[in-house]
Amino acid sequence: MNNTSSIMNVTTMEPATLSPSLHPYEARIGVACVWVFAAVLGLIGNSLVIWSVVLSKKLRTVTNAFVVNLSLADFWTSLSYPWQAVAMLSHGSWPLATEVPCYIAAVQFYTGLGASLYSLAAIAFNRFMLVTQKPATYSRWYSPRKVSAMIAATWVIPSIVFFLPPILGIGDFGYDSQDNTCSDKDDHPRGAEYNLAQSLGLFPVPLLVIISAYAALYIHLKRHFRKQKRRRTQQDSPARDNKTVGPQSTVSLSVSNESTGPEISTNNVAKCNRREISRQQLAITKNLFMVFCIFFVLISPYFISLAVPSSRQFALYLGTITILNSCVNPMIYTAKHPQFKLVLRKILRCRYSQIPEPSDWLKSVLSQNK
Repeated sequence: MNNTSSIMNVTTMEPATLSPSLHPYEARIGVACVWVFAAVLGLIGNSLVIWSVVLSKKLRTVTNAFVVNLSLADFWTSLSYPWQAVAMLSHGSWPLATEVPCYIAAVQFYTGLGASLYSLAAIAFNRFMLVTQKPATYSRWYSPRKVSAMIAATWVIPSIVFFLPPILGIGDFGYDSQDNTCSDKDDHPRGAEYNLAQSLGLFPVPLLVIISAYAALYIHLKRHFRKQKRRRTQQDSPARDNKTVGPQSTVSLSVSNESTGPEISTNNVAKCNRREISRQQLAITKNLFMVFCIFFVLISPYFISLAVPSSRQFALYLGTITILNSCVNPMIYTAKHPQFKLVLRKILRCRYSQIPEPSDWLKSVLSQNK
């Protein structure tokens, strides 16, 4: 059945042909609970991120524009989770009178997941450019028009990957009686091709960008810290190069004797600086490694299962791992951000008057409440 005709004819249910589910009902109950829990966390966490930027001008930076877009994508994806839970608790057919919610949930899940992946890639590339390039170069790359185009691309690409194959007759989406989900239909004659198209269109490019950007950023920072260490070492040992002969040696000796105390303190400062550099390097390495590991561990298994038809029986469980990404992203990209943490703390404590650089809308609301 062509996808266009299926969308046009979803207001009434056709007689369902019950297909055996790949998963026992008891397992689906547990998975459905996880999806509902993920929906609550994803909707609350991502709405707080969006709300923070709405209320504070201080957070309206180029990098945070991509973070907000990431939160919008995860919020959009989280809206589909309750309907996915309804599908999981069904018995071989969509339980409601119309399949429209299931079609919408499938669209939300795949386009939102794709937009989230491309947003993560955009954030990685943005951070690489911000740290490694000169301010003038960064400003040319990230003008308001180009930023808008980049954000639009994070949504357009997943939408093309999702809608184009069914339009061409490759696969279909809606209620999948085998997985009991609102997703692509595995029983479609060309369902495997549709799965492969989604896997190749949504996963490899963001993965490659993230790995390349963070690896290059780490190498750049390591070289930077190494240069700083070398420069400080050269500054800390001027007395060693002061060994001369004749009258100058007497001056050198007297200066050396007079500056014994400060020299010791200078060495201590240098050691502290080196320790601080090492701590910074270790912290940056840990953060980058954490971002990559969470992305790879949560996202990779599901898209690999899409590309490998024999692993489809595990897709539901691997997809359950993937949706946790929508809950984790707000914590990774905002909880460690000092400015975001400050604004979020004020919001959670309902101290809106203490939010730094409040937006014009917040100012007007606060002035009305006085």
